[in-house]
Amino acid sequence: MGLPRFTRPKGVDAESSGSSPNLYVANCGPAVGLSFDTIASAFSTYGEVKGVYAADESGTRVIVSYFEESSAQAALKVLDGHPCPDLGGRCLHIRYSVLQPPSQVNDLVPVSLVASELNIPGIYLLHDFVTAKEEEELLAAVDGRPWKSLAKRRVQHYGYEFCYETRNVNTKRHLGELPPFVSSILERVSLFPNLDDAANILLDQLTVDMVKDIVVRRASRRVSFTFRKVRTGPCQCEFPQYCDSQI
Repeated sequence: MGLPRFTRPKGVDAESSGSSPNLYVANCGPAVGLSFDTIASAFSTYGEVKGVYAADESGTRVIVSYFEESSAQAALKVLDGHPCPDLGGRCLHIRYSVLQPPSQVNDLVPVSLVASELNIPGIYLLHDFVTAKEEEELLAAVDGRPWKSLAKRRVQHYGYEFCYETRNVNTKRHLGELPPFVSSILERVSLFPNLDDAANILLDQLTVDMVKDIVVRRASRRVSFTFRKVRTGPCQCEFPQYCDSQI
């Protein structure tokens, strides 16, 4: 799902950035225990909030977007540099921010909308497998947990650790059960009618793979959830010509 993108604030003080209905708010976000809903509720005191978005990957800075500039002006005047009782008494640092125009992508990449176009046996492509609300809940859940920084991405591993040197799961590094915030996804997979013995497939590894904007330029952020079933022996799948474990 594409989210609006905002430029970073300019200038050394709140007023020098110019007026805007969008506010860049630091010391505020999921990483400090404040959900987007909580933030929206606090800022709605000053006018109708259009949305609250992550300003970057830190989880400690957000964009609060109002419908009216006057609402943003009122919120900035009252909250900038002062503790906010509705947000746990945190002292907020606020600047104006502006919406970036959509970036122009010159190179076109073919996109497959149905699995048959991929010509890969055994693959299924399901549109809207998670709802927009579930997407927000999943992102909020992982943003509230620590990320491991790699060269070009940040990751979280659950169940087993994924080793990028061997591009495989490290079966000796069991990290525990998968987190409860993916339980509904696992249940939905078990009910998928096209998989043989789907009800008995117990997915036990999850990698959350957030790629930096310098690599993926189509949006400010891309987060993928990769579920796996860890093998304890040689692969016996029915697609040996495509399976890197049987080549």
